[in-house]
Order: sequence, then C-alpha cells, then structure tokens
Amino acid sequence: MSSPVVIALVALATVAVGVVTVILVNLANEAGAARDQSAKTEGAAGPTKSTNRRMDDAFEGSPVVRRAIELTANLAERRGVLGSVERSLRAADIPLRPAEVIFAYVILAGIIPMAVLLLLRNPALVVFALAVFVVLPPMVLKMAVSLRRKKFVSQLPDALATMAGSLRAGRSLGQALEAMAREFPSPMGRELRKIVAEVRLGRKLSETLDEAVERIGSPDFRWAVLAMQIQAEVGGNLAELLDGVGETMRARARLKGEVKALTAEGRASAMMLVVMPPALGLVMYAVNPDYMHPMLTRSAGHIMLGISAVMIAVGYFWMKKVVTIDV
Repeated sequence: MSSPVVIALVALATVAVGVVTVILVNLANEAGAARDQSAKTEGAAGPTKSTNRRMDDAFEGSPVVRRAIELTANLAERRGVLGSVERSLRAADIPLRPAEVIFAYVILAGIIPMAVLLLLRNPALVVFALAVFVVLPPMVLKMAVSLRRKKFVSQLPDALATMAGSLRAGRSLGQALEAMAREFPSPMGRELRKIVAEVRLGRKLSETLDEAVERIGSPDFRWAVLAMQIQAEVGGNLAELLDGVGETMRARARLKGEVKALTAEGRASAMMLVVMPPALGLVMYAVNPDYMHPMLTRSAGHIMLGISAVMIAVGYFWMKKVVTIDV
C-alpha cells in the first residue's frame, strides 16, 4: 500500500467526517437556540415551525445538500425508517430532524467503507470501517435513548413525591407541574416543561401526558400517568395515590439492585466466556504466529474456529437467559 493512497484515504475520511460534523453542530445550535427561545410559548413534542425555519436557513447557501436531504427523507419515509429515527431522536432529546441525521449517516456509512474497499482492498479494514461508520452510530443513538430514559426513571419517584406535597399544600395539578418544571433538572424538568408548554397552548393534559409516555417509553412513567388519569375519572385523593405509586417504584428499584448484585457473578462469567477465548487466541498469535498459522490457513482450523464461535454464542445466550430476571 503506497503512501499516496493512504494520504488520499485519510484526507477523504477527514473531509467526510468534518462536513457531517459541521452540519450537525450547526443544526443542533440553531435548533437549540430556537427551542430555548420558544420554550414558554410553543410545545416541544415535535419540531416547531420556528425550529424548522432556523434549520432550513442553515441550508440556504447549500441547495444541493438541501435537495439531497429531501430525497433522503422521502426514501426513508417510504421505507418506514423516518418515523423510527424521529422517535429515537425525540426520546434522546436531540434537537435534529431525522432527515438530516439519516443523510449524515448515509454519507458516513456509504463513502468511508466504499473508499476503504476501493483504495485499500483490505478485508480487515473494510470490516473495521463498517463497524465504525455503519454499526456504531445506531448503537450510540440507542445508548443515548437508554441513558436518558434511565435518568428520567431515577428522578420519577422524587418527582411524584414532590407533586404529592404540592397538592397537599393546596396547589392544583397544573401549578404543581409548573413548579416542578422550574425546579427539576433535565431530563425530568425538560419533559415537564414540554407538558406545561403544550397545556398552555390549549391541549388537554391527558393527551399531553400520553404523548410524553410514548416519547419517553418508560413503563414506570406509564403507570404513573395511568394512575393520574384513572383518579381524574373516578375521583379520590391524588396526593395519596402518587405517594403509593412512588413508594412502589422505590421498592422495585431496590429489588432490581438486589437482583443485579446477586447475578453479577453470572453476568461477569458470560462476558468472560465471550472475551477470553478470542483474547487468548490473539495473544498466542502475537507470541508465536507459527503455532496459530495452521488454525488460520487450513480447513480443519476454520472448522474448529466455526464450532468454537457457535459454542461461545450458545453458552453466552444460555447464561444470559439464566441471569436475566424480570422484576
């Protein structure tokens, strides 16, 4: 592999990543400014008109990019991908439209691996490029959604207790939500501000809460909302009901912690089962390549590697099933 080829590949990857990064950062800044400016007057369940207008202004000087994003959005909508990406972005509270995210993903996932394949013709580097630019971005988005949901759930019992205290102090449900929206940090405070803003615009509180449940995707939050909706229909002491729901959530969280501690050894064993054999093989190959050469070059070695991979996968999923306990 010649030096000019390596330099060209590095330059191409740098340009692609740089362009995508600049686009996403600019869009995020514009969307964040628009969202903060209109937080008190506009709902934030989806992209607002002001936010969309600011995002479109970012592409006024790039008609080719704007047209490419429109084509990407149309194709993703026909494939059913646009809605899924939009729900994930809303759940992660990322101020970007799904069209721009899909367009950036297509650029990175298409150009970089193809350039590696055409210029380097190295299968190992192609697999690495596919892992980094094709597999990693969806995993990062899913991880962001999961982390935000976990943080929201951890704040939920305290939020219910605070709401119950506000109701006992004589505040209405709307006043309690407004006070909590000002006091609680993100993500709880952010979601409550969305709910309060939409109620001020005239939407029903029940509809706003249902949409927040769908956006967050937390079963605990769904139970709390159902409890409030049932209480609104049949009547009763809402403060006492919220205290009961919050205490149940705390008890479930403690039980989950105990289960996690008791199954830590099994989960560690499952992880070691996956990591140790490949790691030992790499160490042996680095220490004595001739010893591992028949395993990598002969048919019998390939068969043994395949059988080993299947056995590792079966063992991992078996142990994972044993230590996974739903609470």
